[in-house]
Amino acid sequence: MSAGTNAPLALTLQWDSLAQIMSMLVLGLSTLIQVFALRYLRGDARQTWFVTSTNAVTAFSVLLVCAGSVTSFALAWLGAGSALVALLGTYRNLDQARDGMRRTARRFAIADSGLLIGLAFVIVPAGGDVPLNEVPSQVAAMPSAIQMLIALLLVASALARSSQLPFHGWLPFTLAAPTPVSALMHAGVVNAGAILLLRFSGTVGIHQSIMIVIFVMGSATVIYASAVRLVRPDVKGRLVFSTMAQMGFMIMTCGLGLYAAAIFHLIAHSLFKSALFLGAGTGVRQRAIERNLPAPAPATPLTVVAAITVAFVVPLASLIAAKVGLTPNGSNAELGLFAFVALTVGVTLGAGLLTHFSFQSLALGVLMTIGVAFGYAAATHEFGAAFNLPTSAAAAPPWLLIIPVAGLLIIEVLTRTRTRLTTLRGLVYTRSLSTTVSRGALSKGLSR
Repeated sequence: MSAGTNAPLALTLQWDSLAQIMSMLVLGLSTLIQVFALRYLRGDARQTWFVTSTNAVTAFSVLLVCAGSVTSFALAWLGAGSALVALLGTYRNLDQARDGMRRTARRFAIADSGLLIGLAFVIVPAGGDVPLNEVPSQVAAMPSAIQMLIALLLVASALARSSQLPFHGWLPFTLAAPTPVSALMHAGVVNAGAILLLRFSGTVGIHQSIMIVIFVMGSATVIYASAVRLVRPDVKGRLVFSTMAQMGFMIMTCGLGLYAAAIFHLIAHSLFKSALFLGAGTGVRQRAIERNLPAPAPATPLTVVAAITVAFVVPLASLIAAKVGLTPNGSNAELGLFAFVALTVGVTLGAGLLTHFSFQSLALGVLMTIGVAFGYAAATHEFGAAFNLPTSAAAAPPWLLIIPVAGLLIIEVLTRTRTRLTTLRGLVYTRSLSTTVSRGALSKGLSR
């Protein structure tokens, strides 16, 4: 279809492999969460509002992943955002719920206005709607400054929807929403940022500077959210900042041009985060039990050395073996991402071994690490082949992974240090905690 014959408001859809798997994911999670809500909200006066808003979010989310043109994508994007704001108003009689709605609506309105302006640069010159696969060629014919502006506007909207810096100030204030709302939001809606970056990868990936911005914002969010998560005393609050960190990792992989890894992470995160939110009550009880248990015996110097050695060698060796055996022709970006994943797995393994070091825990940890390494390598490889995902020649350089690595290592050192760096630990703690409390709530607390 030529640009001159494009219909102004055509609702064009596509049913590629990505749209198929994402539609199944959205519909499956929505069904699961609504079944859970039948019991959770039984007798609640706001149950009808929840069901109506949830189905609206589901419908627009499916339309979003199946959108085949600029107009249909924009309509689905705005519809999903508006439906989410309505869903957050399930308990709008609560001050905290109304605060969350206002914060979300304000940030979405600002970022999505930029999205509409950016897409208008594509639609107006074409004289009508433009298929998504023709957008890169349309943008490539524009001046470089306009290309950069369109890409930045699209990126800003993606960052806002996934609660990334500097648009992160809405997700932490949605805790008043009932558990089914949180499960749907964290398992589905926040993933939309990666879908936008993927569908418009040919536009945002024209200039490496834009991809660097994407990577830096994602890595900064990973560091920030990881620090704040450690100071949150509530289970639901910790899950919120865990989501922000996970979305930051997903945005990072998009900045590296590794869209297969981003989609795999999106699906995996949706599945386990929905389970965590729906089982948050069990988590609260488990934490109460753990607080009453006797403190574990301190690790001996030999145990510390053994745990650190295993945590460094096993994940790195496993992921290198998986990379060489399954994807020997991978890029430097893939190798760098595997090294980053090895670091995070190693920290988890080391923390577990330092808490309880035994032959059983060592054997189980090593086996699980090897399984995760080969499973991750195989999944990212198969996702790239099955979905025919794009690649970006202008992706952010892999050496930028030093930024999140350094930030996470500093956080880990601060959490493990008890007698040194106390001033820095206190500063990080207070700054992190203050960012999770609204000014209104803080002023009320001080007035009391």
